[in-house]
Amino acid sequence: MDTPEPEPQPEAAPDPMRSVSAASLALTILMASMTMLFGASVVGYAITRAQNPVWRVEGMPGLPWGLLLSTLLIALVSFAFHRAVRAVKMNHIEALERWLWIAGGAALAFLVAQALNWRVMMTAEASVATRTLYAFTFYMLTGLHAAHVAGGFVPLGIVMRKARTREYSSSRFEGVRLCRRYWDFLGLVWLVLLLVMFLGS
Repeated sequence: MDTPEPEPQPEAAPDPMRSVSAASLALTILMASMTMLFGASVVGYAITRAQNPVWRVEGMPGLPWGLLLSTLLIALVSFAFHRAVRAVKMNHIEALERWLWIAGGAALAFLVAQALNWRVMMTAEASVATRTLYAFTFYMLTGLHAAHVAGGFVPLGIVMRKARTREYSSSRFEGVRLCRRYWDFLGLVWLVLLLVMFLGS
């Protein structure tokens, strides 16, 4: 007597959570937390601006034009990371290292540009007798962003070290990709903050 063949079992649906690495999940949570932080800061800025009819006193200039340079530099960071990802996908490890160094240099230049912008604002603030929250909110928003830019040097340094020791290849480059996501996020946040500050001033 023939034994009936067992019926094939339906394939289990892929679990989407298993396809997400722990590092990617951690970055997603981090960026969600940062979104809430920056969002709360923007809301606080808007409320403060609305409740202060005298925002810029006479003689106080507008926002430093150096912010445009800062914007170009943060855009260069994102561009360099996109080129780095493209390079590692093609197993061009030397090009990967080169673009990572360009990203790091542009990020450092961004912080220097921000320091110069703060100096310009402080000089302008010292030239007027009346103090308002205009300059304070400028320092708060740009300083908060600069702090996260400075924090981004930690993962950038790790990625650069791994690139130097040839730990990345076209089939293994999650660290580079996640680092690119972080800096793209910072670039987007900067554009939002810049728009808010220009509209508010």
